[in-house]
Amino acid sequence: MAHHRSTDGRTGIRGRGVSRGLVGSLLTLVLVAALVLLWAQLGDRIDRQGDQAAGTCVEGKTTVPVVADPDIAPALATIAQEYAKTDPVVRDHCVTVEVRPGDAKVTLDGLSGTWDAASLGAYPAAWVPQSSIWAADLMTATPAAVDGKPASLVSSPVVLATAPRLAEAFEGNLEWQQLPTLQRRDAALGDVGLGSWGSIRLAMPTGAQSDATALSAQAVAAQVTRTTGTLTEQDASSSRVASSIDAMTDGAPQSPDGTPVGAARSIADADDDASAPIHAVAITEQALYQLTKSDTSARLAEVVPGGPTPVADYPIIRLAGSGVSAEQTDAVSEFFEFVNKPEQMSTLTALGFRGDAPMPAPNATVTFPVTANPMPTPETAATVTINRLVYGPDSGPRPAEAGSSTTPGSTSPAAGG
Repeated sequence: MAHHRSTDGRTGIRGRGVSRGLVGSLLTLVLVAALVLLWAQLGDRIDRQGDQAAGTCVEGKTTVPVVADPDIAPALATIAQEYAKTDPVVRDHCVTVEVRPGDAKVTLDGLSGTWDAASLGAYPAAWVPQSSIWAADLMTATPAAVDGKPASLVSSPVVLATAPRLAEAFEGNLEWQQLPTLQRRDAALGDVGLGSWGSIRLAMPTGAQSDATALSAQAVAAQVTRTTGTLTEQDASSSRVASSIDAMTDGAPQSPDGTPVGAARSIADADDDASAPIHAVAITEQALYQLTKSDTSARLAEVVPGGPTPVADYPIIRLAGSGVSAEQTDAVSEFFEFVNKPEQMSTLTALGFRGDAPMPAPNATVTFPVTANPMPTPETAATVTINRLVYGPDSGPRPAEAGSSTTPGSTSPAAGG
């Protein structure tokens, strides 16, 4: 076959070169890929430097004070020590959570008035009292002191602690609304076959950690007003509620130390049940469990009256104001998220608090029955109204004796960064 001669005089087929446009496109793609890789590496380096900076507390160390009910404060302090092991850093601050027990009335007065750090300790970033009766009073007195809506951490139903013989006589047929009549009538227990016992002699303690007194009064108020939902201010302000609570408090036997636990201990230690000065007292199930957990035989009985059961809800009250920094606010949220993990919550439920973790085994007195009909939290104004009826115009239980374990200034340190 003949071949055409090329124009340059050489014989052969014309060579085909690579398009300059294609070469340019490939080079551009390579350059873009290199830039993307470099940008990613730079971002990773910046992130690592940020993590390293945070890990070295570039903004310093911050203490996060938390005041809690004396029943729950030691366990929270233990959990805070576990939190410390995670080396918590919030907003570039290494945080230390310090949980201290605090008398609720003293804490309320400080938060709603002038906080005296010298006697009360550092201004808290959060407060966990025994129940929402305190949240209601604080939100009424100083709304700006509360950051958001309080949420329950754990709970404990309110029950009656009685002598076992009295619990047997009721045979499960006692309701909250019967308490005023059983208190007022001198020989009321004759109706259940205990003619020599007199009245129910229900103690109505108003000392430290006596939230159960006000919560039981809420349950009575709900039944005497036939409230099926949330107790309202109108319900709580009715004359029937006032007269019922007056019947319960007027002439009520005094607890030896002003607390429900002191009254329950008096019942347990009585030589003669019938002549004992106190026959019954409202108390949290958790406190009753702690009081009786070592008993091999029942010296007390747990009575759950019919009707909606009031509950001590241990609310987490996040505090606001100039005394609480942004990093403390965020640290409170992170800490209580940590507390709510099952492995930490078990520290609380082991003490008899109800939460999302296993409960302890029943003892001779407390069996942890299912609370089938928990009472809804009343309206804030209704709670405050009941508080005034129970505790008087100043509201709230009286503070603990000076030097007791509930003194607000005593501190249980925990958790460091």
